[in-house]
Formats: sequence, C-alpha cells, structure tokens
Amino acid sequence: MIKKIIIALVVCFILPTSAQKTKDRVLLTIDNENVHVSEFLQVYNKNKDVVAEENKKNLDEYLELFINYKLKLKEAYDLKLDTVSSYVKEYAKYKEQLTEPFMKDRSVTDELVREAYDRKVEEINASHILVNVRPRALPADTLKAYNKLIEARNKIIKGADFATIAKEYSQDPSAKKNGGDLGYFNAFSMVYSFENAAYATKKGEISMPFRTRFGYHIVKINDKRRSNGEVKVAHIMVKNKKEEPGYSKKQINEIYQKFKQGETFDFLAKKYSDDKQNARKGGVLSKFSQNKMIQPFADISFALKNEGDVSEPFATKFGWHFVKLIKKFPLESFEDQKEALTKKIEKGDRSILVGKSIANRLKNNYKIAIDKDVLNELMNSKEKEVISKKILSVEEKEYTTTDLQAYFKKNINDTYKDFVDAKVIDYYKDHLEFENKEFAATLKEYRDGLLLFDLLQKNIWTKAEKDTVGLQNFFDQNKSDYKWKERVDVDIASCTKLEKATEVQKLLTEGKSLDEIKKQVNDGATIHVLFNSGIYEIGSRKLPKEFVAKKGVSKVIVEDEKHFSIIKVKDILPISQKELKDIKGKVISDYQEELEKNWIKDLRKRYTVKVNSKTLKKLNKKYK
Repeated sequence: MIKKIIIALVVCFILPTSAQKTKDRVLLTIDNENVHVSEFLQVYNKNKDVVAEENKKNLDEYLELFINYKLKLKEAYDLKLDTVSSYVKEYAKYKEQLTEPFMKDRSVTDELVREAYDRKVEEINASHILVNVRPRALPADTLKAYNKLIEARNKIIKGADFATIAKEYSQDPSAKKNGGDLGYFNAFSMVYSFENAAYATKKGEISMPFRTRFGYHIVKINDKRRSNGEVKVAHIMVKNKKEEPGYSKKQINEIYQKFKQGETFDFLAKKYSDDKQNARKGGVLSKFSQNKMIQPFADISFALKNEGDVSEPFATKFGWHFVKLIKKFPLESFEDQKEALTKKIEKGDRSILVGKSIANRLKNNYKIAIDKDVLNELMNSKEKEVISKKILSVEEKEYTTTDLQAYFKKNINDTYKDFVDAKVIDYYKDHLEFENKEFAATLKEYRDGLLLFDLLQKNIWTKAEKDTVGLQNFFDQNKSDYKWKERVDVDIASCTKLEKATEVQKLLTEGKSLDEIKKQVNDGATIHVLFNSGIYEIGSRKLPKEFVAKKGVSKVIVEDEKHFSIIKVKDILPISQKELKDIKGKVISDYQEELEKNWIKDLRKRYTVKVNSKTLKKLNKKYK
C-alpha cells in the first residue's frame, strides 16, 4: 500500500505524451531527445494546484521540477531498469490491476450487488460438514465424497445430533472442537458457492451436498437474524504489563472510579489511556460491526443501549478497558452501500460470473475459429500426451491442443467453452493498450511511476538507510539542527477538587512518596488523585499551560473548575544535543533530501538540457 501511494505521488509528473501531433512544438531537449509543449502543459495543468509552495505554481519554476523528473526518468531507462526481472514482474502485476476496470459488465454486477445487500441485511448462523476433494480428483473419488455426505445427512435427518455427526465425518480440523459450528455470518464471509448454498437453505433444514474449492459440504441453518449494523464507541485502555500482572486491572479501576465521581470520559482518555492513537480524540474509535472486533469488546459495545452509556471495566487479551457508547448505526440503505459492495464483487469470486458475461459480448467483436474435428479427436482420446494441433484461433492468436490440455489440468472443472472464454478475454486484455486510449494513458503513468520508484529507492532511499558512514557524517555536519528543547523531569498530580489538590501540594512539598500520597488522599475506592511521571519538553500537551519550569513543587494550577494540577519538578534538563540514535528516522529523511539534491546536480551535469527560449516565452505570455 505504501509503495502504491508513493508511486501515485511520483505519477504527478507523468502523463501520456502527444508528441506525435504535427503542430506540437518542442519545448526542450535532453541529449537531443525532444520534449514537446503538449507533454509539459498536461503535467502543468494537472498538478499546478497540487504543488504546495506558491512560487512553484509559476510556470518557469514548475518547468525546473519537470526537467528534474525527465532527467531521472532518462537515467532510469539508460540504466535499463525497465529490463530488470523484478520490475518486469511488478509491472505485469500493475497492468493486470489496471485492466480490472475494463473487465466489467454493469448489468450482471448490479444484480450481484442487490443480492449481496439483501444478504448483508440477514445474518445466518450455520453448521457444516466438509469432506475434502482435491480439485483434480478422479470421478470415483468425487462420488465417494458425495456419498459419504449423503450417509451423514441421512443419519442427522433420522435424529442424530449434527455436532456429533460432524465430529465423526467432517474433515474440517475445527469440527472436532466446535461440531461444525460456524457462528453468524453474512455476504462475503464465505466463498460464494458456500454462501449461495447457505442462503438457499431454510432455517432448521440441511442442504444436499454441494461443492466448493475445498470439497463437498452439507450445511444446516440454525438461525437467521437481521444484522445489528455498526456502533461507534470511545474507550480507555490500560495495557497489560508482564512484569506487573495486576497493574492494568488496578489502574483501570482507579480511572473508572474517577469517572464515577464525575470526571469526564474525554479528559480521562486523553490523560491516561494507553491507546495513544485514539487517546487524543478522547478514546473515540472508528465505527465497527459486531464481527469486526474482538470479543468481548464487540459484545459489550453492542450491549450498551443509549448514547452516553458506559460499561464497567472488562478484560481483553490486550489489557483492561471500559467503553462509552457514542452512536449506533443501523444497517445502511442499499444506495449508501452500493459503491462499496460493487468494489467487493469486482474483486471477489463473484467476478467469474462477470467475466463470462464479458466473454460472450467480446465473441461478437472478434473473429474466432474452432476446429471441431480436432476437438472431438482430443475429447475421445485416451492418451495422456496428445499431438499438438491447432484447435482455436482468436483473431491472429492461435492455440493448440497442448494449450487446451494445460488449461484443463489447471482448471479441472472447466469445459472447452470456458477455455474459449478465457482466451477471448486474454486477447482483449493483451490488446487493450492499443484499442483504448484511456487505458494506454493510465498504463504509461504506472509504467514510468514504477520505474522512477525503483530508481529513487536505489539511489536515494535505500542508500540513505544503509550508508551508515554517510549518515553519521551528515549528522555531524548538521548537529545544530538536532537539539533537545528545554525539558523537565516531573511528577504530575491531577485532582478534581481544590481541597484535595491543596492537600497533595502540601504532601509533595513534605517529600512524601506518590504511593504514600495516594494512600492518604484517596478514600478507599474513591480516587481523588492520579499521577503521571515522565520527562517532557516545555510546551508539551502533558503539561498545563500555566506551568513554569522551576525546581520543586508548584502551586496548585487551576486548569478549570474541575481540574487542578500540581507539578513536582525533579530536574530541569537544559537545551542539549540529541544523539543520532534518538532521531535516526528524522536524520535519514533529511539525508535523503540532501542526496536527491546532489543527485539532481549530477544529472544536470551529465545530460545536456536545452530549453527553447522562444517557445517558453510564448507559454509564459499565454499562462501569465
């Protein structure tokens, strides 16, 4: 995913060239290779509003960026990076992905989308029995598996317990423990063939044997219910500590008591939750469905009835939590889910149905010839190896009996018609670049983007990470840019009552330990003071705005009418030099920028760049 994002950014300076146009003027040359006005203008108009710095929107400034990009790309091609096996393989993968949008049949997709939504509305609780069948199994083995499931099904119908029979017959490893129980699921949770059989079976009934890529199954529908939709909650979490087993439970109970005493959930989450990513947002999580979150977190969240309700503390494998219900989201309407469901269908096993529909349409556009005599000869032959003969042609592309036999070995359940469909689609995909200008343009963007990514990774990113000597030298030369601000080593006491804060301030001044203070100030289960300790830079959000860096115990700082803080400053750490190990990531990033800057200078020395001043002058006048 990260690589795709970087390539997308690289592509900001890539687009299809239209240099073939007869009136297209030459804007510049790089070692006598022409770069035309049309190419530059398409880049400029595409990206001028994206560039962050205002001065880079100027056409002359933007031209410099464009030249840098063209120099890098020329270097990549001169180094023949486009012939490296890893690049060729990844480019082929990207081409396959880019082909996907052109492999759609909207009418078939729309039917599948409606079906999927109807199934998302209704969840099924089911149990199943599986008998494994290899994809290339002989007919006798297939029949044996089918009959075994018929035998199991008959026993259940006559009164045997499904779970008991599942443990005896099923070859699903989990069946020995759960008796074939699959729990609740809906659309996209299972392979499509299994899902179809499950939704076609009524509650309380058992299906006939059906096949998936895993083998033969029977399924019993235990229950059907409407989906609960999604919920949005906030939570406070204290992580488990291996070295202190009881810590997380004790700490969460103290925080929970503070909440029960009137402290706001938002404040407690920001101050004490170990879920750092969400603590800043008051512990608020993204909304989720019941089967997308671990139990018991999901069950407790969905059990909360009213917005604002808060659970009692509970444990998960990550630590201890308590949650607050923000909002419940009923299942979205069909229109709201249509786009997301469409994407799932186009990427899942339902896409096979779409592919067959496309193949039928394409057959009307291509010249297809089938040698039926050769086909009949092959089908009736008992020989394992066949003589290679032409059996199919799609336009100028020919396929032989050897190709067909290889296809059958790979796709054991397919027919000759499936083979023809597959080859028609293959031909369409292979020639899409020449038939569709939109596809050709997008493919060029990704081709050059991938190439430039590999070049940058080789010359800049990897080098900066592995060149330890160069990195250290860069750091040593720029040490003044890497310094700690003034910091304080503190204990921070937080109270919700002024009189308790005053008492804590007095005890801290007397030199009492934090545990002694908590024991004296807190009333059993009633928490009046919570402590945070650490080293923070001046200005950190962990420190009150009114905080003054001074050794000793501060006065009571009033943050608002319910929040009072006392800071014990144990030490003040002056501005000091950071060590490379403390900020290695930042230094690597800066070093990468330096390497790229020097690399561009080298490219400009090695390649001759000539800008057509008259053409540039006309452009400046037009785009001023």
